[in-house]
Amino acid sequence: MTRATKAATLRAALGAALVLVATGCASLERFSERLRGGDDSGAGPSFRVAPVSPEAEAGAAFMRGRALELDGRLLEAAEAYEHAARLDPNSPELQRALAQVWVSAGEPERALGYAERALALEPDDHELRAGLATLHVRMRQYDRAVELLEPLFEKGGLDDEGSFTLFTLYLNLDRIDGARRVAEKLIATSPEDVRGHLALGAVQEREGRPELAEKTYRAGLVVDPEQPALFEALARLRSAQKDAKGELAVLKERLAVMPGDPGALMRIAQIQEDAGEREAATQTLETLVSEHPELAGPQFRLGLFYYEAGRYDDAIARFQAVARSGGEGGAPESYENEVRYFVGLVHVEAGRSDEALAELEQVPQSSPRFVDARTAMARIWERRKDWPRAQAELRRAIAASPDNLTLQVYLAGVTQRSGDLAGAVAIMETLIQANPDKPDLYYDLGVIHGEAGDRDRSLELMHEVLEIDPDNASALNYIGYTWAEQGERLDEAEQMIRRAIALKPGDGYITDSLGWLFYQRGLKQLAAGESDAARSSFNAARTQLEHALELLDKGDPVITWHLGDAYRSLARLEDALVTYERALALEPEADDAARIQREIETLRLELRGAKRE
Repeated sequence: MTRATKAATLRAALGAALVLVATGCASLERFSERLRGGDDSGAGPSFRVAPVSPEAEAGAAFMRGRALELDGRLLEAAEAYEHAARLDPNSPELQRALAQVWVSAGEPERALGYAERALALEPDDHELRAGLATLHVRMRQYDRAVELLEPLFEKGGLDDEGSFTLFTLYLNLDRIDGARRVAEKLIATSPEDVRGHLALGAVQEREGRPELAEKTYRAGLVVDPEQPALFEALARLRSAQKDAKGELAVLKERLAVMPGDPGALMRIAQIQEDAGEREAATQTLETLVSEHPELAGPQFRLGLFYYEAGRYDDAIARFQAVARSGGEGGAPESYENEVRYFVGLVHVEAGRSDEALAELEQVPQSSPRFVDARTAMARIWERRKDWPRAQAELRRAIAASPDNLTLQVYLAGVTQRSGDLAGAVAIMETLIQANPDKPDLYYDLGVIHGEAGDRDRSLELMHEVLEIDPDNASALNYIGYTWAEQGERLDEAEQMIRRAIALKPGDGYITDSLGWLFYQRGLKQLAAGESDAARSSFNAARTQLEHALELLDKGDPVITWHLGDAYRSLARLEDALVTYERALALEPEADDAARIQREIETLRLELRGAKRE
């Protein structure tokens, strides 16, 4: 408010108080009656309210706005301030009040105009200028924010917080010279504040001078030897240079100053994992969770390590510790549901399907893991050949995620395996009708026909896939493997499989197809009396099958079985037996398991006979 408005407001308030004191209650009552027109005593003197000055009315509106703002009625407060500002447009206090109330109401863009007008009325108000700059930063209007802060910086009127804001703006706008000036001044004026060293080091990094940046950060550590941000900056420098050993050295230096520092330990574990040192990473995480059991992230990561290492009970213990901690964000229910899901997966991997079902069943529909949990339950029921329950769980998952085509394809597959080929085909044809340009759906329908024994229809559909997508590696591999499995059109099959490998060179399953093709070719050559050519093919099969298993993250029973056949064809009977036993341990489908068991028994008899001879 202007001085006139303030004075008028004060005079009005004092005048009212004096009237109350001078007239007393009775006089005031008569005065009120006359104002209401209730005095009928005749032709006595009339009373008229003197007009209120604009300044006084503006002051009253301002006071009403302040009361409303304090009461949280922000829009009404803004309306009162607006009324006051119309009466007194040259009041910087009113413009400032309007800016503040609109910021509080969540409309910073609207506040901006009032704050700018307030500054125009009081251009030398440093606090107002800095606040307006902050508002422009919030609106991502960085150039205007710099324009507001630069005069304060040049006059020395900007505090450390404001200077650091200006530095950040310069750096984001790639105005390196300005950023360097601010950083150097921060160090000169506040040598005890290491933010100056962090700022100057960041400038030197941006300039491509990492050695100088390291010296600056080291100088900051002399000021504050336990400042995590400086160690983080030094570690970041090493990481940017792809110097893992150097980064580890910095992190260990940090641990020497701050033993048990969780950030350093977590990063060390990450570096060790990236280097393939899983055991060392596990030990580092174990140290971290022993010192900081409240941290959910490391607990969860350690649980995953245990899970992948087959330490299932240890994994469950870690996941349950996460649930107890409630997570760093303090959302225990979401963590509990996440933990239930992962504990269920661990039980599945450990072969404890009843325990898995009990955990997965508890994941509620409100959880982001609900669909995953129901899908995992469907897989358990599918393995038990309890088709109705598997289908029921999939339908629950689909109801929660109706646009998930993968779930609907899975339901079609389960429906086919339950013996209802027509139902499976109906599901797939509905999907194809809705998505005619998706080659994967034709592929999935082809697989369903193949599993049902309709080989010709499955191959027709695979060729349809290739018409839509000639470079579909899955369809190329399917056709090639199908021909190889039958021992027919082996040259064409090889061409298709090699095309698939060229498209997906790291796919272990496609590589298995090539190995199996060589094995089938060797059998044909052996039957034709071409023993040398057969041995060459069997050796090629062994090479490809060994490579296929190397490409996979975990063992596969069918590929391992294939490799056992290749060893056996090369008369490496001991290797074949060990490989068959490994395939059986990988829990293949029941029919495959029975066949592998027969191979093992036959091979053991052969080996006993060979030893007796």
